Amino acid sequence: MQRPLLVGMTTDYAPSDSDREARFFIKESYVTYLAGSGARVVLLPFSARLDPADWDFLDGIVLTGSGPDIPPHFYREEQTYFPGEWMDPRRVELELSLLALSEEKGVPVLGICGGFQTMNVYRGGSLVQDLPSERPGPVRHRDLPHPADLTGYLRDIAGICQATVNSFHHQGIKRVGNDLEVIATSPEDGLIEGVRDGRHPFFLGVQWHPERMDREDRVSKALLAAFLEACRRNRKNRPPRSV
Repeated sequence: MQRPLLVGMTTDYAPSDSDREARFFIKESYVTYLAGSGARVVLLPFSARLDPADWDFLDGIVLTGSGPDIPPHFYREEQTYFPGEWMDPRRVELELSLLALSEEKGVPVLGICGGFQTMNVYRGGSLVQDLPSERPGPVRHRDLPHPADLTGYLRDIAGICQATVNSFHHQGIKRVGNDLEVIATSPEDGLIEGVRDGRHPFFLGVQWHPERMDREDRVSKALLAAFLEACRRNRKNRPPRSV
């Protein structure tokens, strides 16, 4: 019997306070999104200081979203949004190392919300640090659903040209990273909602949260199916791991 697919997921982090110790955690919706299709989730906390090659047993990687933002020095900009809530640099460094593994080994990677932004930063792109102040517009990206125009690969796998997506972010892509194709945009304000590198077996990120959409949402189902199929191909084609 073939073992289930193993998909690594990066975790959130909360530092210690007066009531409890520091902790790593992940929202249940991420796990159920994958597990509902038979995959098994491996949590990837940044405290596991392994060489990227030590993660090559993974069939795929999901970079999850997070409340805190990527510190702007990672995309070579000064902080303009204050006071801000910034992601622990150790998490950013882990995610960048996992993306390097993905590039080197062809491991499929799906980026969601903050993970989508990390993928863009990894490829040399930059971010709008605060959409409401820097790019005010008709869409409230913090808490309301809105339309997204789908193009290219995403349109092809979903079979539709426009979808309604959710929104839980205040940052977004400013400069698109190297070799990334835009596959989704918000028609009302032009914000980039999805990117992909078609040269990679699966290197794709979306700004919204497909794991928090309705279970029958067409785009969420298509994204998951395409990602898991890429994970299966990766396992099939991966050479045996040396001990």
